[in-house]
Amino acid sequence: MSIFGRRRQKTREAPLGLRPERLPLWLLLLALSTLFLCSFDKGYLYRPVQHDWLTVKNLAIAENLSPDHGFRLFRERRQGPGEAPAYDMYSRFPIGGYALIKLAILPFGNDLSAKLLAARMLMLLLFGAAALLAFHSLARITSHRWAALAATLLAFSSYYMLYYSDSVSNELSMELFAVMLVFHGMVVF
Repeated sequence: MSIFGRRRQKTREAPLGLRPERLPLWLLLLALSTLFLCSFDKGYLYRPVQHDWLTVKNLAIAENLSPDHGFRLFRERRQGPGEAPAYDMYSRFPIGGYALIKLAILPFGNDLSAKLLAARMLMLLLFGAAALLAFHSLARITSHRWAALAATLLAFSSYYMLYYSDSVSNELSMELFAVMLVFHGMVVF
């Protein structure tokens, strides 16, 4: 009995924490899991033109990032005049994104297919995290989880968002994650 004379009723926990207020989050996680399930065999270049070009360029820059080269951001190194090497520099973006890609591909040695798959999984992880941050931010703003789910799914399921979601680039999934992280911080504070 409680202090007010009524008996407390035991509430049973739903399996896997599937309470009605958590259902929109679980549906979003289910939708995002399809990105990973459909990309587990993509250890090769499969989208021509810009998608593959971005992937190859950023993987090359991340692969070349080492103390041996003075942490230069370059795509290609060739023999320059004399004995000095000539670098095809590409340092348009900060080093952090390339370092994150390098960290993801580092354990795979010379296996290019595994490196490509690991880098793609990193990009999909950042894309999914950005979608989760957007969902939580919208749920806080609107106080309605179903509206937040609908808006997040509409925004993150457009053709171009899904097309470039696994592109290995520090311009797409990484920047989207950073923007959503700042937006979520603004909403919380």
